Amino acid sequence: MAKINVFSGMISGKLGKMVIVNGKNGVYVRSLPTPNDRKSEGQLKQRSKMQQANAFLKPLKEFLKTAFVERKPNQNPYQAATSCLLKNAFTDNEMDYSHIRITEGSLCPPQKASASVSDHVVIFRWEDNSTDIAAKESDKAVVLIYNPEQQLAFWEIKKETRKDKYCLHLLDNSLTGKFLAYMAFINKKEDRISNSVFLGELLLETHLQDPEEE
Repeated sequence: MAKINVFSGMISGKLGKMVIVNGKNGVYVRSLPTPNDRKSEGQLKQRSKMQQANAFLKPLKEFLKTAFVERKPNQNPYQAATSCLLKNAFTDNEMDYSHIRITEGSLCPPQKASASVSDHVVIFRWEDNSTDIAAKESDKAVVLIYNPEQQLAFWEIKKETRKDKYCLHLLDNSLTGKFLAYMAFINKKEDRISNSVFLGELLLETHLQDPEEE
């Protein structure tokens, strides 16, 4: 609102979208600045990536303590995982599940690994590469089965090691849908881990009961 000084006759203040200012060289009028809340394309893309990363990591918070055990001293597990996702997991502005590292570390990752499912039993297989650099026979398998849409994640550090070349992971018979499978290795002390490998998508269908179960 504009004000008039009755003694001096001077006017100052807002008048609609204008500002009346008394300067040393007289009275002048200027328009109010228009707030600019528009974000650049780059900012919008980064915001979208952060939203996708946060949604993906939400069900994995406990797992991340193991998955990023080799993180930098100034990072917590969630920060390390977010940084890793933003660096590796996106093609253009879309998350690519096959590029995601659900673990990151210095051990040798699984070689020629695969995952398949039969009646809610997931079979993980891999090649024994315990003679490679940064690998030992005692390194244990780490497995993750994850459905981002349902926000369901099932993970375990298995007793099976590199030399065993396979392990089984049992899932609840009530689970249905498409699940992502990942695998890594962790050392005996559980203070070093490998980068994960993506093993594809598994379809869990309605469990068929045996006649004895009916």
